[in-house]
Amino acid sequence: MELAERKPLFFNWRQIIPTVITLSAMLAGFLSILITFEGMHTGRHELYRFAAKLIMLAMILDGIDGNLARLLKGQSDFGAELDTYVDMTAFGIAPAILIFAVTLQSKETIWRILLPSAVALSGVVRLARFKVKDPLRGQAGYAGLPITANAGWVAMFVFISQSPPRDQFSLSQGWVAVLFLTGIAIFITLQVSNLRYPKPTKKMYLFVPCVILVGMLFVPSGVLAVKAAIAMLALGVVYIFIGPLFVKGVEVHKARKEKRLNQMMPDQNDDEERDNRITESD
Repeated sequence: MELAERKPLFFNWRQIIPTVITLSAMLAGFLSILITFEGMHTGRHELYRFAAKLIMLAMILDGIDGNLARLLKGQSDFGAELDTYVDMTAFGIAPAILIFAVTLQSKETIWRILLPSAVALSGVVRLARFKVKDPLRGQAGYAGLPITANAGWVAMFVFISQSPPRDQFSLSQGWVAVLFLTGIAIFITLQVSNLRYPKPTKKMYLFVPCVILVGMLFVPSGVLAVKAAIAMLALGVVYIFIGPLFVKGVEVHKARKEKRLNQMMPDQNDDEERDNRITESD
């Protein structure tokens, strides 16, 4: 019996380029994990800022690879599968470990363990459902909050809290910590919900400003970087709470448009029948 011919993983450069960017996103997420561990080991909390920036960099690369693959017509099943594992590394595991690191001072040890674990588990369930139930791979929107939203919330909160003069705020206790941790609990619940969310990276007028803001995180000016982080945090919150309303509004608009078209169809059919009768009588 002859073995079936095996297809190569990469067919051409159109697929290789997006794949390299996808792997770069995974590497950014993995480096974020390593740097977080280094910060925990050495006590250099400023390393958490860099770990947070790497998560945001991974997010931008994750948006670029999909857009580039569509532009080059280089979509592939391999790239789609790879993207799922990258999402879990950069936006599931890396933020969970960062949460554990910044809440080490908390006296509630159980929460330090449970919440990061819940973030990882919610991410796994979210991505598994996305893979099984969404054949369009998010091109028509998402069922449940995208995993990147919670990752951005964690990364930007950590970045701001570790930047002077806001580094006086603790993410393990106090009202800022309550806001931070409550947001995480809400967002990981929304990840496994049935609420519909739009895909913002498909719209260049939304994606390009996000790329610019993430780039500003890496500028030497700490004040400018913090302002960019606050802006991204605000945009993320708007997306999380307004996104389902936007999708619902689009669905209602489409339903009304289809209803009007259906109402017009009988009139058109009646006109055609009348024309046919006139033609036959002639």
